[in-house]
Amino acid sequence: MEKQYNTKTFQLVLTSLMIALAFVLNRIVPATPVYHLALDFIPVFIVGILFGPLWAAITYGLADTLGSILIPFGSYNPGITFSLMLLGVVYGFVFYKQDCTGKKLIIRTVIAAILTFVIKLFVTTYFLWPMYGAGNTYFAYVLLRLPNCIPIAIANLILLPMVYKLVFRIVK
Repeated sequence: MEKQYNTKTFQLVLTSLMIALAFVLNRIVPATPVYHLALDFIPVFIVGILFGPLWAAITYGLADTLGSILIPFGSYNPGITFSLMLLGVVYGFVFYKQDCTGKKLIIRTVIAAILTFVIKLFVTTYFLWPMYGAGNTYFAYVLLRLPNCIPIAIANLILLPMVYKLVFRIVK
């Protein structure tokens, strides 16, 4: 990144904008206790590739917390916020300051999509299950959430390389 993009002011302003965008993208999509398909991971991914895993985790955590307070889908669950912060960490670790030229971008995208799928399917479900599982075993609830997690993984596979290339075209 060029020097002008490395200032703390730019970092704070862009992160704040991405928190607001993640909030909007998350809360405009209708949700049920099992299904919630949103593209709120895109602003978090942008923060992750530009500023690293800690900033991406903070971005997702604040966006979810603000969304839970201002436009709740149910009661606030810090476990969900934790699982979303893990996703931010994944995006940062997989892409921040990494060589993403050619096939390496595709490999990193597949790794991120797999980790996103695993976190959404098992970790997020673990924290949703006590609230909405209602008589289902944990693994039955996991199966119920598969139709939610598969499209999110596919969206990651398609959108992450496109967003990555777009961001670095703008930054350079």
